[in-house]
Amino acid sequence: MRRATLLACAAAAAACTSELPPGTTSFTVGRTTVRTDSALDVTGLVLRLADTTDFPTVGPLPRWQLALGTELGDSAFARARALGPTPVGPVLETWAALDARRTANDSSEAPPARSGRSTGATSPTAADSVCGWLAPRVRRCFGGDARQKGALFAFLRAAAAFVPRAAPLALEGMSAASRLRDLSDVYVALADARSLDSVMADYTGLHDQSYDVVLARTFWPRYEPPVDLARWSPAQGNRVFLGPDLTFPDRSYRSPGYVWLTLGHQMAHFAVRRLFADHPELLERTVQLRATVEGDMARTGYPPVFWDDELGEQLARAVTVRALRKARPTLTWAARTEALSLNMALVPWLEDALDRYEKDRARYPTLSAFAGELAAALAAVPMDTCRAAPSPGVALLGVARNRAVVGWLADDSPFRARGLTPGDTVLTVDGDSVSAGALLTPTRQLYLSFAQHLPAELSALSVKRGPRVYSVDVPITWINRATARVASQVRAVNQRVNGEWPICTWVRRAIRP
Repeated sequence: MRRATLLACAAAAAACTSELPPGTTSFTVGRTTVRTDSALDVTGLVLRLADTTDFPTVGPLPRWQLALGTELGDSAFARARALGPTPVGPVLETWAALDARRTANDSSEAPPARSGRSTGATSPTAADSVCGWLAPRVRRCFGGDARQKGALFAFLRAAAAFVPRAAPLALEGMSAASRLRDLSDVYVALADARSLDSVMADYTGLHDQSYDVVLARTFWPRYEPPVDLARWSPAQGNRVFLGPDLTFPDRSYRSPGYVWLTLGHQMAHFAVRRLFADHPELLERTVQLRATVEGDMARTGYPPVFWDDELGEQLARAVTVRALRKARPTLTWAARTEALSLNMALVPWLEDALDRYEKDRARYPTLSAFAGELAAALAAVPMDTCRAAPSPGVALLGVARNRAVVGWLADDSPFRARGLTPGDTVLTVDGDSVSAGALLTPTRQLYLSFAQHLPAELSALSVKRGPRVYSVDVPITWINRATARVASQVRAVNQRVNGEWPICTWVRRAIRP
């Protein structure tokens, strides 16, 4: 009777208790189902232990390594090392596609299908195909990483086979009790008088969306911002991965604020994707802003490949702040502070626009209905001129480990002027092997390296064309570039210093004498 009562409380999102019954592996609050997966936990453990280049001396990792002993020779670890430095996002995306396919093909053992879940029409081993806006009148689609996707698939199969061998080792944090503790912490955060998904639905006008949240307990983010563990794909359906809060190495879901901010941000992304699907002209009309934010997005770890991703991230942050402003006002400051610390200059301007959306919901019942006004607000964002490195103007596609192919070059790319051409194979970026762990990862690596260069330095690519390997060296000469102005900056003539506005010193590095 007590178990039935507790489960009923969870289903109704009433905070009857802070404990979930023993054996619970999922709960539902509103239209959000949250669950753990022991096999996914082991997969993350194997992936993390296989990386010996970045191995901490504290936390559970050294103890896992010691407890596993000779099991470290299992093929799962070899498959993980064969991937090379790989962000966790592509691993989770492929795992989601495989999980969806298992759910569809194994109806006798699968749990009841959740509303809105995709059954994964796309093969999990198929090459990625991503499309987006690169420049005014330039929209491209890229693919070609079938070899890397195959390596991911082989790793996930080996990791699944390793799960029974890991079960009797009593690894720290991998027990059913530990999973239940983390699940209970998330339940405490979400089991409020008003569910998080209802807050986001009321704000965006999308009341038909449900969410399947999986706790990615052992997936510490690498090479990407921690708020988004996986780039969404159709095969992923409505699944969201909630990674651990890096502030707490133990009991990583203890902070309700972290759960609300992170899940709210990812729910906002669903609304933004719907907005872009309903109004693709919004991206086309505003793509000229890409060059004004790409440097800052690169420095903060976001892949500056498509304007779709750059605008989507900043708009999702603005939506999150505005949606939580009334439901969780104490979180607003933290969300805004993070956006400003990451130099996401469009967020304040988007917030101003969304304020008008909130005041006239009768006219704008959904976020999509506000698309025209958002485009107008973005067109009106004021610009400042700052000295900075030019845009690399290159899209590198990771086709295999340590190998990328030039998929696109801007007309004014400094690399084009030095002889790089589409179709060239790139082996290294500034002496470091290409991190081809995902289709767009090499582009992020190049943009991040390029943004960190100072004047008079060189950016070098090792390029293979036919049988010949040679170097493409680009001297870094800073130019005057348009930069989206931070909304809080007061622009006054008497604040101008050395021909530049003060905001420019916020977004550039010091010049060496």
